[in-house]
Amino acid sequence: MAAFVTAWSQPGPTPRRVRVVEFGFLDGRPDPTPLFDGTPEEARVLFNAEALDVLSTAVDGGEYSPGRACRSCRFTAVCPAVPKIGGLLGVQARDRPLRTWSPTSARSYRECPARSYLRASMLPVDEAVERNASAERGRAVHDYLAACHKTVPHNACGLVVPDVWLGNYALADDQHVLGSELLRFHAEVCPMLYVESSEDVRVEPSLVYLDEEASSRVLVQPDLLYRDGDSWVWREVKTSARRRRFQDLLWDYPQLALGLELLGRGALDGSPARSRVELEVLRPGGADLITLDPFSPGTRQAARDVVRRLVAPWREDDLFIATPGAHCSACEVARWCPSRQQCDAISGDAR
Repeated sequence: MAAFVTAWSQPGPTPRRVRVVEFGFLDGRPDPTPLFDGTPEEARVLFNAEALDVLSTAVDGGEYSPGRACRSCRFTAVCPAVPKIGGLLGVQARDRPLRTWSPTSARSYRECPARSYLRASMLPVDEAVERNASAERGRAVHDYLAACHKTVPHNACGLVVPDVWLGNYALADDQHVLGSELLRFHAEVCPMLYVESSEDVRVEPSLVYLDEEASSRVLVQPDLLYRDGDSWVWREVKTSARRRRFQDLLWDYPQLALGLELLGRGALDGSPARSRVELEVLRPGGADLITLDPFSPGTRQAARDVVRRLVAPWREDDLFIATPGAHCSACEVARWCPSRQQCDAISGDAR
């Protein structure tokens, strides 16, 4: 598409040659192999073969697909596919510019406001930090379970885990062995035991809501939604290399708090009878399944308090100032941070 527009857009004479070159964001150097290098007519042929149908589908598509694209959409307020839930975040900010909040961004902001801002700016991350061994093992387990839960017919996961389950992930031997062990433990608590049809399960759905009182879009992606009878159950899965003791479960995992509030408000429809939020923790030695009731007054109030404590400072922040500390060494966007020098001094990094 870029080659076609460069070759044939008006005004101006038609060029004799068109090149489309990719530059590295980090070093500013061009890739030695152009993405396209040819005549205007060759650009037209390529456009007709590869881009025309894609462009037509994008322009003519009549379906709504709420998700990550909603972050920058200017039509969220009038979109019929984005439900409005006033007071969902528990703050008043009608006079503030529209922003996007998610449990993931909340965790980043809680640790360092600058980290949250830099992540939201879509800057390249440090892959060595972003894809450390434990994080990659967690992603590999999540992706394998998601693929299994999408399989039709929906059968419960078994104790037999294939030797080749990693997909595109490359794990060290110890992480591979641990991941296989965790997958076997998942079989004990697999939610597919309750699922009867494809309509009863939604794997990693993108949920988007608009809280006009907070002037905020709310994005969240549960690991799994499934029906138990005619009630929706929200399941989150975490992996750990050791047994964990939780001090404040909702504070550690804000998506649980948001899930409780959404289910408690009836945002997912269905009967409230068996509606619940579940946290599945896979660890060496077994699987822990923690159940939270969205209709328990104490639990619901705790969820509201957590969401409000996370949202209030973020909603009022216009500067997103860095808070240098030991966590800087594990920050995937530290290279873009204006406080990087101070971070390095704190962490003892000679750089």
